[in-house]
Amino acid sequence: MKPLHRMRALLASSLALLMFFMASLACTANDTLFIRLTDTPVPTATPTPLPITTKFKVGESGVVVGLSEFAAVSLPASAGPLVPGIGGATCFPNTRVTVLDVSRNINDPNDETIYYLVQCSGRGWIAEYQFSRFNRGDKAIVQTADGSDARLYRQSDVTSAPLDQACPNGTEVSVTGLTANPFNPNDRNIYVQVRCGTVSGWLLEEQLAPLK
Repeated sequence: MKPLHRMRALLASSLALLMFFMASLACTANDTLFIRLTDTPVPTATPTPLPITTKFKVGESGVVVGLSEFAAVSLPASAGPLVPGIGGATCFPNTRVTVLDVSRNINDPNDETIYYLVQCSGRGWIAEYQFSRFNRGDKAIVQTADGSDARLYRQSDVTSAPLDQACPNGTEVSVTGLTANPFNPNDRNIYVQVRCGTVSGWLLEEQLAPLK
């Protein structure tokens, strides 16, 4: 056989073997010989609706409450109390911000506090006891749970001496101040300073309703 014919015959044999090999592979394509690479689906967090009525809903706005007019309030990066050493955003008292999300403590199921995600110097979570419906200059109505008159305090502390004159239930008042208890950090009440007629004093935020 001439060299050219021999080369053509060898090439034809090689092609036939290659086609047979490819056909064999096609039959085993679904076996473990081939590992098909598929996109791993990215898990998405599905918000779980809270089974209770919260003070604020997403899209509503509230006012940041601090211990003073000038000390910024820390906003942790996750829903829960501030953890020392872990950064977060800050917000100054009396700043009105919009609620972006609502959650309980994601790390402690025994913590019954509601936390709200807000945007201030950055995004962070604020506890409900640091977040008020009122701000200075607002008008409100005294509305106690039992319909009794609201006791006015001389200081933003329920253990302080009350004023002689209470504010009658149903009275329209002017909000002149807003603070947490600077004397007791464990007191989770929000204190609102109001002018009730000719008298000025502090009462609890829960004793007020927005003026409609």
